[in-house]
Amino acid sequence: MKHYNHIIRFAIVLIIAVAGFFVMRGYLVQESFGIHGTYTYGYHRGNSDSEQAALPSLYQGPEKCKSCHEQQYTPWQAGAHAPVGCETCHGNWQAHNNNVKDKVQLTASIEACMLCHQQLGARPASFPQIPEIKAHVQEQDEEFSQGMSCSDCHDPHEPL
Repeated sequence: MKHYNHIIRFAIVLIIAVAGFFVMRGYLVQESFGIHGTYTYGYHRGNSDSEQAALPSLYQGPEKCKSCHEQQYTPWQAGAHAPVGCETCHGNWQAHNNNVKDKVQLTASIEACMLCHQQLGARPASFPQIPEIKAHVQEQDEEFSQGMSCSDCHDPHEPL
């Protein structure tokens, strides 16, 4: 029996560690996680939905912009970019709305436009696509330069 003392000690330490794990888990894991034991929601915390719904809404949609920006809204609504909301290019309205003197940010980079207009085989042929930006600029008899943006030639509120 003397030779088994180290095994018994190890088993006791192991049992204490496992019991400690489950006790700590009981304190740390929230009650709504997986509906505690049944895993009704898998590894989803049930209260997360109501907590997210209680947060203030950030996306407001084009109607929020219309009251102050009618001059941009009207041609945009009638144009090809109507399905693309204002906040897609201009960002969150609250940054502008909290301090009206601040201008709304504009993502006018070529990369931002190419997210939608880069030529891809899966896009319909009728959708305006650009295989390569430098070639596109040269086709328009212009010279491509660094810092150039699509809005230098195209009005995003009234695209062709």
